[in-house]
Amino acid sequence: MGLCEDLRQLSEQVRKRQSFIKGEEATKQALILPFLQVLGYDIYDPTETQPEYVADFAKKRGGVMEKVDYALHLKGQPALFIECKAVDAAPEDHDGQLARYFNATPSVRIAVVTNGVRYRFFTDLQSPNVMDAAPFMEFNILSFSDREVDLLRPFTKDSFDAASIQGHAEEIIFVGKVTALINELLRNPSESFVRFLLAEVELVSGRVTKNVVERFVPIVKKAIQTTLLDMMTKSIQQEIAQPNAQMVGSASVAQPSPSPAEALQKAADTSESSSTGALIETTEVELEIFRIVQRMCAESAMKQAISYKDSASYFGINLGKVSSWFLRAFTNGKKKSLVTRLPVEQTSMLAPGFEVEAAPDGIGKSRVYFNATSDVEKLRALVLVAYEEEAKRQIAPTTEGTNSPSENATSN
Repeated sequence: MGLCEDLRQLSEQVRKRQSFIKGEEATKQALILPFLQVLGYDIYDPTETQPEYVADFAKKRGGVMEKVDYALHLKGQPALFIECKAVDAAPEDHDGQLARYFNATPSVRIAVVTNGVRYRFFTDLQSPNVMDAAPFMEFNILSFSDREVDLLRPFTKDSFDAASIQGHAEEIIFVGKVTALINELLRNPSESFVRFLLAEVELVSGRVTKNVVERFVPIVKKAIQTTLLDMMTKSIQQEIAQPNAQMVGSASVAQPSPSPAEALQKAADTSESSSTGALIETTEVELEIFRIVQRMCAESAMKQAISYKDSASYFGINLGKVSSWFLRAFTNGKKKSLVTRLPVEQTSMLAPGFEVEAAPDGIGKSRVYFNATSDVEKLRALVLVAYEEEAKRQIAPTTEGTNSPSENATSN
């Protein structure tokens, strides 16, 4: 079985045994040693799993040497300390005891304190050989996710490497802090966050006053709510988004680095599909649409490079930045459609013979339905106007505190 299956089997055993276990020794035998076995360590080999490891650096009163419950050895040296407590004890009450052992053993960079149910992982990110006050990770054998199993995997015998685990620990801490910050910003957008968004989508130019920020706060909140609602309604069978941008021009043109706004978009795409790890598949139909649009735009005098960004729900075509899109193709449903930022009335005139309707809020302005990829060839006028309008919007000057000609479309 794999690590996840082994842990789930152990979880059931712990659940059944927990109420019958009394004291620290019983906790070690019934809960902690089986956990170390699942991680791949030979609990019967004292050169690998050494119980009662003598910490040759401190003495209790009366001259008795202090001992660590278990020291896991790799390459002949202790690499990980484990301090064990009874199943009914709170492991956080004993962090200080573990720190004394850790701080005086340079070869040990990882330490764990556990009651057989909760495992608190420590390292020394703040100061070398001084155990951090707070754990960088906690694992609960009775309640864990697939992602938490992946976080535990580097601690298995086959994968253990103290240096890489420290990088792993830094990443866990960073992701946790950033996640908390993003959660707060999404609920209560700060002034600096609103200013950042205004700068990224280029809605205003010049100095952004406090009055401008206050005017956009409710708009930002509405945009966030729309985005989160859209993400919640999508299938969980989504993928970790990867930008598949292809710039118009020669194949040697380098892909542009993502802007902060594009990075936020990628994070949103990732969050809706993190449970599966599957990849978004850009279909041949979407690529053919892009090639048709690419040929049309090459005829324009604007001569601005275009790229595409595939996502969970649509295939976007833009002018370099994700926020500068001018077409969105929806090809996965029963009816195929193109969404633009142009008003419905204008789109109807540019797409005679096609079914046109207003696009749903948060997606765009107008939607044109088509049956086959070849129909896109007949929408040349619409594509060119949408492309040129977006190109003009990017270079059109705006006044302080006012919106560009496509303000409403951009907010969609």
